[in-house]
Amino acid sequence: MTENKNYRKKTMFLYRLFNLLLFPLTFGYLCIKALRHKQLRYFLQRLGLGLSDIPKNCCWLHCASVGEVNTALPLLGELHRRYPQQRFLITTNTPTGADIVTKQQQSYLFHAYLPFDWLLSVTLFISNLKPVGLYVLETELWPNLFGVCYSSHVPIVIINGRLSPRTTATFKWVRKTLGRLLRLTEHIYARSDNDKAAFVKLGAQPNKVSMLGNLKYSPPAVQSAAKPELAVEYVVAASTHDDEELQILKCWLQLQRDELLVIAPRHPERRDAILQQLIPLTTAIAVRSKNDAITADTKVYLLDTVGELNNWFTGARLVVMGGSFVPRGGHNLLEPAHFGKAVFFGPSMENFQDEAQQMLDQHAAVQVEDINALCRQLKHFLTNQDALASLEDNVSVAVANFRHIVADYADIIGARLDAID
Repeated sequence: MTENKNYRKKTMFLYRLFNLLLFPLTFGYLCIKALRHKQLRYFLQRLGLGLSDIPKNCCWLHCASVGEVNTALPLLGELHRRYPQQRFLITTNTPTGADIVTKQQQSYLFHAYLPFDWLLSVTLFISNLKPVGLYVLETELWPNLFGVCYSSHVPIVIINGRLSPRTTATFKWVRKTLGRLLRLTEHIYARSDNDKAAFVKLGAQPNKVSMLGNLKYSPPAVQSAAKPELAVEYVVAASTHDDEELQILKCWLQLQRDELLVIAPRHPERRDAILQQLIPLTTAIAVRSKNDAITADTKVYLLDTVGELNNWFTGARLVVMGGSFVPRGGHNLLEPAHFGKAVFFGPSMENFQDEAQQMLDQHAAVQVEDINALCRQLKHFLTNQDALASLEDNVSVAVANFRHIVADYADIIGARLDAID
């Protein structure tokens, strides 16, 4: 026990010393990011300040960015239905994640940026807000955050927990440190049996790890922003990354389809760079943030906004999932699947292996090895309505089994809220 305690003290000392040495760089980064997004709030809250508009004693969920926020929203809606007086705080690392929360316009829902993992910033944040508990969505293991929560008697629970192969294959001393952080948690609810085993292998106490299912399998929250009424059919390329827009548009133009191609980049702030790549291929591009009209001549619609993508899934003929044709590990194909849409994705789905495999096993999605193969599959399914309809039927069957997961997680968090009362 003494050896473990000494190791923990030594590790925290080295971590904080490392943070101190990097302080000029990280502080400069925060300043640049705040200026780029024109957000004083970002700068202050990353320092643990600027929290006067956030009530104390919130139930706190940390969601790294957009994907995690979208995953958490259905759960928060269910919790609000059960506990209408409880207030909830979502922290994110990114302004795009913040935008999703803000667009909800819910009186019970508050947003703040997660303080940078400096001891003083984290201490200020937690001592000011006094949250009733911290629920970390998926896995973000910050030493000072976990340490201050633990010493302040703020329970830490990991929900929808997952561990990437990169985390489990890192250096031995890093794995050992992460394992000790996991022991500070009250419980870990993993999204799969494989993730449960990975948490235990990393160092979590076996009796404090359970498999509860993947929240990303649950239906997404309804978004408030409405899509324009369109006179043409369209296909959505969702959550695309650098170079994917160019690859997908080249494919699309080769097919010579009448449908509109809607491109929704994962990071909308890349708009100008995307346009610079695409305009040499076609100038018939309308941009959502500019309120450009969609005409009969428009070939591409750039959906460079936050919080609207789910609404565009509703009317799409099919969806191409980005992040999978470049080495980014893919994105959540179940979001469009819950709208009954057939989803096509590339070879890089490392971050969503379980979801992808389940859909493939039930013939409810199509994986291709490259853009050329995507072109062939799009041509087949867009010209063969019976084949597309059969794929959509399989999608509906596949996602029907996931609708209980939100309620299961709400039961867990609700029991903890009841215990506080």
